[in-house]
Amino acid sequence: MATLTLVAMIATACGDDAADTTTTTTAPATTTTAATTTTATDAPLTIVGDDGVESEIIDASRIVSLSGDLTEILFALGAGDRVVAIDVTTTFPLAAAELPVIGFGQQLAPEPVIAFAPGLVLANDLTAPAEAIQQLRDAGIPVVVLATGGSFDAVGHKIRTIAAIVGDADAGEALASAVEAEVQAAIDLAGTATASPRVAFIYSRGPQLLLLFGLGMGTNAMIEGAGGIDVGAEAGIRGAVPLSAEALVAAAPDVVILPESGLQALGGIDALLGVVPGLAETPAGAAGAFLAYDEAFFFNLGPRVGQALMQLVLDLYPGIAE
Repeated sequence: MATLTLVAMIATACGDDAADTTTTTTAPATTTTAATTTTATDAPLTIVGDDGVESEIIDASRIVSLSGDLTEILFALGAGDRVVAIDVTTTFPLAAAELPVIGFGQQLAPEPVIAFAPGLVLANDLTAPAEAIQQLRDAGIPVVVLATGGSFDAVGHKIRTIAAIVGDADAGEALASAVEAEVQAAIDLAGTATASPRVAFIYSRGPQLLLLFGLGMGTNAMIEGAGGIDVGAEAGIRGAVPLSAEALVAAAPDVVILPESGLQALGGIDALLGVVPGLAETPAGAAGAFLAYDEAFFFNLGPRVGQALMQLVLDLYPGIAE
């Protein structure tokens, strides 16, 4: 079986797929070497974030990242050495996860961020409270907010925008194109399947927190991209709602996906049926059809999204690639 990890941490991977992801950039002067392209500090870069706020970036050499997907993108672009601090949602790559942690971006305190003297803060549209973001801006720190996004289109947008910020649009285009090709390859393979399994994504941090995901979440894009039917979305759920036994039985999933850490908190596969209400009465429960993945890998819609989607396709349709 493949391996997926507070309601609060959902934000790194969720978002409304209808969000406007049009970011305006004004190109700065650059100096180019054989290996890198760097932004000149005497020619500021102007970015209009997905929150509509214009930021003037003078120095992007010290970045605080408040979302795991944004951190992953920076490292994938070869700009990881610019990251001076992260929030708790960054768990990959290892070099990033070992950086100082300023707390949780959705419960943002400005003082720890300011202490790192960043030239730029990267945030997402669920970073909160808004007052904390404004305090950073009032302190003269540019804060660029990018939409989390609930679709694969959001990934390329985030990559290209961050690449513009770090002054390497060519690397950004190459990475975005590669990720988009990986996503398409997984979608194409899923298209050869002869069935469309009904799939539920249940988010858990233990028996006291069980949520069913639906529209606008990164999991919705993953399930539908893999050719499955997202039973939460089918039921009209937007975002995440508390799981009820009645809703789960009515949804009749053939497969249930959970975060790996959530599964562990529930006691593992052997305890799962007795802990999740109604699960034993579903086709997935009867067949023992459960998949668990590290959540930063599975639904943060970062640079590994194509790999994660391909893994899901292979797990949903054993033997499909043979």
